[in-house]
Amino acid sequence: MRQFPEDDLGQVLSSVAKGDRTAFRLLNEQAGPTLFGICSRILRDRNAAEDAFQEAMLRIWQKSYLYDPAKGGAMNWMVTVVRRVALDRLPARRTGPVSLTDASVAALVEALSNQAPRDPGLAPDLRRCLGLLEQNYRQSVLLAYYYGLSYEELAEHSAVPVGTIKTWIHRAVEKLQLCLSQ
Repeated sequence: MRQFPEDDLGQVLSSVAKGDRTAFRLLNEQAGPTLFGICSRILRDRNAAEDAFQEAMLRIWQKSYLYDPAKGGAMNWMVTVVRRVALDRLPARRTGPVSLTDASVAALVEALSNQAPRDPGLAPDLRRCLGLLEQNYRQSVLLAYYYGLSYEELAEHSAVPVGTIKTWIHRAVEKLQLCLSQ
Protein backbone atom coordinates (compact mmCIF):
# COMPACT_ATOMS: atom_id res chain seq x y z
CA MET A 1 0.00 0.00 0.00
CA ARG A 2 1.55 3.30 -1.03
CA GLN A 3 1.53 6.30 1.28
CA PHE A 4 -0.17 9.47 0.11
CA PRO A 5 1.74 12.75 0.13
CA GLU A 6 0.37 15.28 2.62
CA ASP A 7 -1.25 17.38 -0.16
CA ASP A 8 -3.11 14.32 -1.49
CA LEU A 9 -4.22 13.41 2.02
CA GLY A 10 -5.60 16.94 2.37
CA GLN A 11 -7.55 16.52 -0.86
CA VAL A 12 -8.93 13.19 0.34
CA LEU A 13 -9.99 14.83 3.61
CA SER A 14 -11.68 17.61 1.62
CA SER A 15 -13.59 14.95 -0.32
CA VAL A 16 -14.63 13.36 2.96
CA ALA A 17 -16.03 16.75 3.99
CA LYS A 18 -18.30 16.55 0.95
CA GLY A 19 -19.64 13.16 2.08
CA ASP A 20 -17.50 10.97 -0.18
CA ARG A 21 -17.56 7.51 1.44
CA THR A 22 -14.91 6.11 -0.91
CA ALA A 23 -12.56 8.91 0.11
CA PHE A 24 -13.27 8.13 3.76
CA ARG A 25 -12.39 4.47 3.20
CA LEU A 26 -9.16 5.56 1.50
CA LEU A 27 -8.42 7.94 4.37
CA ASN A 28 -8.94 5.12 6.85
CA GLU A 29 -6.60 2.84 4.87
CA GLN A 30 -3.88 5.47 4.63
CA ALA A 31 -4.05 7.17 8.04
CA GLY A 32 -5.80 4.49 10.11
CA PRO A 33 -2.72 2.52 11.23
CA THR A 34 -0.95 5.65 12.46
CA LEU A 35 -4.07 7.01 14.16
CA PHE A 36 -4.83 3.67 15.81
CA GLY A 37 -1.23 3.55 17.04
CA ILE A 38 -1.74 6.89 18.78
CA CYS A 39 -4.85 5.56 20.53
CA SER A 40 -2.95 2.44 21.58
CA ARG A 41 -0.01 4.38 23.01
CA ILE A 42 -2.23 6.75 24.98
CA LEU A 43 -4.73 4.21 26.31
CA ARG A 44 -2.44 1.15 26.64
CA ASP A 45 -5.41 -1.18 26.19
CA ARG A 46 -6.40 -2.66 22.83
CA ASN A 47 -10.17 -2.64 23.43
CA ALA A 48 -10.14 0.93 24.72
CA ALA A 49 -7.91 1.96 21.79
CA GLU A 50 -10.29 0.34 19.28
CA ASP A 51 -13.27 2.17 20.81
CA ALA A 52 -11.40 5.48 20.84
CA PHE A 53 -10.20 4.98 17.26
CA GLN A 54 -13.75 4.27 16.08
CA GLU A 55 -15.05 7.37 17.85
CA ALA A 56 -12.20 9.46 16.42
CA MET A 57 -12.86 8.28 12.87
CA LEU A 58 -16.53 9.13 13.32
CA ARG A 59 -15.53 12.62 14.47
CA ILE A 60 -13.20 12.98 11.50
CA TRP A 61 -16.10 12.04 9.21
CA GLN A 62 -18.46 14.47 10.94
CA LYS A 63 -16.01 17.36 11.42
CA SER A 64 -13.88 17.08 8.28
CA TYR A 65 -15.44 20.29 6.97
CA LEU A 66 -13.49 22.11 9.73
CA TYR A 67 -10.13 21.10 8.25
CA ASP A 68 -8.33 24.13 6.83
CA PRO A 69 -5.18 23.36 4.81
CA ALA A 70 -3.96 26.92 5.43
CA LYS A 71 -3.64 26.09 9.14
CA GLY A 72 -1.65 22.87 8.75
CA GLY A 73 -1.46 19.40 7.27
CA ALA A 74 -4.32 16.94 7.10
CA MET A 75 -2.47 14.32 9.12
CA ASN A 76 -1.72 16.83 11.88
CA TRP A 77 -5.41 17.78 12.00
CA MET A 78 -6.47 14.13 12.26
CA VAL A 79 -3.82 13.38 14.90
CA THR A 80 -5.21 16.24 16.97
CA VAL A 81 -8.74 14.82 16.71
CA VAL A 82 -7.57 11.31 17.63
CA ARG A 83 -5.41 12.51 20.49
CA ARG A 84 -8.27 14.52 22.00
CA VAL A 85 -10.64 11.56 21.83
CA ALA A 86 -8.09 9.24 23.44
CA LEU A 87 -7.14 11.72 26.15
CA ASP A 88 -10.81 12.38 26.91
CA ARG A 89 -11.14 8.69 27.72
CA LEU A 90 -8.25 8.59 30.19
CA PRO A 91 -9.96 10.12 33.24
CA ALA A 92 -12.65 7.43 33.14
CA ARG A 93 -9.93 4.78 33.45
CA ARG A 94 -8.28 6.34 36.50
CA THR A 95 -9.27 4.78 39.75
CA GLY A 96 -9.06 7.38 42.44
CA PRO A 97 -6.22 9.54 43.66
CA VAL A 98 -2.68 8.73 42.62
CA SER A 99 -0.19 8.03 45.39
CA LEU A 100 3.49 8.24 44.66
CA THR A 101 5.09 7.30 47.94
CA ASP A 102 8.36 5.41 47.72
CA ALA A 103 6.47 2.12 48.13
CA SER A 104 4.04 2.93 45.32
CA VAL A 105 6.90 4.05 43.06
CA ALA A 106 8.59 0.69 43.67
CA ALA A 107 5.32 -1.13 42.88
CA LEU A 108 4.89 0.96 39.75
CA VAL A 109 8.42 0.18 38.55
CA GLU A 110 7.75 -3.53 39.12
CA ALA A 111 4.50 -3.29 37.15
CA LEU A 112 6.27 -1.50 34.31
CA SER A 113 9.03 -4.08 34.20
CA ASN A 114 6.50 -6.94 34.14
CA GLN A 115 4.75 -5.30 31.17
CA ALA A 116 8.03 -5.12 29.25
CA PRO A 117 9.89 -8.38 29.91
CA ARG A 118 12.14 -7.73 26.89
CA ASP A 119 14.79 -6.28 29.21
CA PRO A 120 14.56 -7.84 32.68
CA GLY A 121 17.56 -5.81 33.86
CA LEU A 122 15.67 -2.57 33.33
CA ALA A 123 13.59 -2.71 36.54
CA PRO A 124 16.48 -2.34 39.01
CA ASP A 125 18.10 0.36 36.87
CA LEU A 126 14.84 2.22 36.44
CA ARG A 127 14.11 2.00 40.17
CA ARG A 128 17.62 3.29 40.96
CA CYS A 129 17.36 6.14 38.43
CA LEU A 130 13.88 7.14 39.56
CA GLY A 131 15.19 7.15 43.12
CA LEU A 132 17.86 9.67 42.14
CA LEU A 133 15.29 12.15 40.84
CA GLU A 134 13.90 14.91 43.01
CA GLN A 135 10.42 14.02 44.29
CA ASN A 136 8.64 16.60 42.09
CA TYR A 137 10.48 15.35 38.97
CA ARG A 138 9.75 11.69 39.77
CA GLN A 139 6.10 12.36 40.51
CA SER A 140 5.58 14.47 37.37
CA VAL A 141 7.23 12.03 34.99
CA LEU A 142 5.33 9.04 36.41
CA LEU A 143 1.99 10.85 36.39
CA ALA A 144 2.56 11.96 32.80
CA TYR A 145 4.00 8.81 31.26
CA TYR A 146 2.32 6.07 33.24
CA TYR A 147 -1.01 7.59 34.23
CA GLY A 148 -1.33 9.81 31.15
CA LEU A 149 -2.03 13.09 32.92
CA SER A 150 -1.76 16.19 30.73
CA TYR A 151 0.47 19.14 31.60
CA GLU A 152 -2.61 21.04 32.75
CA GLU A 153 -3.74 18.19 35.01
CA LEU A 154 -0.25 17.89 36.47
CA ALA A 155 -0.10 21.64 37.09
CA GLU A 156 -3.41 21.50 38.94
CA HIS A 157 -2.34 18.38 40.88
CA SER A 158 0.97 19.99 41.90
CA ALA A 159 -0.33 23.57 42.28
CA VAL A 160 2.37 24.99 39.99
CA PRO A 161 2.27 26.69 36.56
CA VAL A 162 2.12 24.56 33.40
CA GLY A 163 5.54 25.86 32.32
CA THR A 164 7.06 24.53 35.54
CA ILE A 165 5.57 21.08 34.87
CA LYS A 166 7.00 21.07 31.35
CA THR A 167 10.42 21.97 32.74
CA TRP A 168 10.24 19.28 35.45
CA ILE A 169 9.31 16.58 32.95
CA HIS A 170 11.94 17.69 30.44
CA ARG A 171 14.66 17.67 33.11
CA ALA A 172 13.43 14.36 34.58
CA VAL A 173 13.56 12.66 31.18
CA GLU A 174 17.05 14.03 30.54
CA LYS A 175 18.26 12.79 33.93
CA LEU A 176 16.63 9.36 33.42
CA GLN A 177 18.21 9.01 29.98
CA LEU A 178 21.61 9.96 31.33
CA CYS A 179 21.29 7.64 34.33
CA LEU A 180 20.05 4.68 32.25
CA SER A 181 22.84 5.12 29.70
CA GLN A 182 25.55 4.76 32.35
